[in-house]
Amino acid sequence: MSETLRALLDAEQLWADALAQVGPAVLDRRSGAEAWTNRELINHVIGGGHRYAMLLAGASAADVDTTRDADYILDDPVGEFWSYETMLRESAAVADLGALVVHRAGPRTGEELLILRAMDLTVHTYDLSVGIGIRWEPSEALAEHVLADAASIVEQLRGLGLFGPAVEYAAVDVGSSNAADRLLAFTGRSR
Repeated sequence: MSETLRALLDAEQLWADALAQVGPAVLDRRSGAEAWTNRELINHVIGGGHRYAMLLAGASAADVDTTRDADYILDDPVGEFWSYETMLRESAAVADLGALVVHRAGPRTGEELLILRAMDLTVHTYDLSVGIGIRWEPSEALAEHVLADAASIVEQLRGLGLFGPAVEYAAVDVGSSNAADRLLAFTGRSR
């Protein structure tokens, strides 16, 4: 199993575990992603799996854009999440991961999409955790992998305005230098 796939599997489980703790009462509360409620965040993340599966299967940017307003929460958000993650992994298993797809932030290889997905799931699990009031505890291995593999992609996305500035790590009151805290600081978040 590749390191990217291992990170993706770990990030999927991290997200699914947090998502399983979401109840209707917290859907319209603010998430840790400043502009989004928990509902909007959940729709973004579940929809991301659908969109990435479509891209890996050869869909056009126009086809992918038709999913942006879909409601992915329905009656079973965890089931919906796993349905689209399964679709994503099935698409990845047969795709040429070196080929470029048209991501909304510019052309990306399939491999980069999988790295982005692991990063998105890991960081947005933090945002959901803030929104529903639970602890965010990714494994050290997952946080290290995302930091190492997604750093250049995050910097590109930051240049497009899709990430805010990094938090000065020295200013983060964490008392340690664990990878999860460094990941939060790098992606513009702090505990």
